[in-house]
Amino acid sequence: MPSVKSMITGARRERATALARAIQAASFAAALLASLALMLFPFLLRQVPETRLHAALPFMLLGVAGAFVHGVGFSPDNRLLRLLFGPACAWTLMVGGALLMLAP
Repeated sequence: MPSVKSMITGARRERATALARAIQAASFAAALLASLALMLFPFLLRQVPETRLHAALPFMLLGVAGAFVHGVGFSPDNRLLRLLFGPACAWTLMVGGALLMLAP
């Protein structure tokens, strides 16, 4: 019979796994929405000046790529690549690129 401590640890692990899967799904959904919006509705960006668009779009697209990598569940062994393809870096790049485009 399992001990109470191992049962509590197992419950924590299940919650952590559920949270990780939710973050992974959110990353995939955000990347999918951003890429679809940019591909299907490029006219939404016609109000953004070209210089700002060319400065901000690469950051946003790198964030989208990182969110796709995290969203499909890839986890590199290298610590630096794990950081670069993690959700924090991807979301920061996506939001930062969007804010750069929308800044007055």
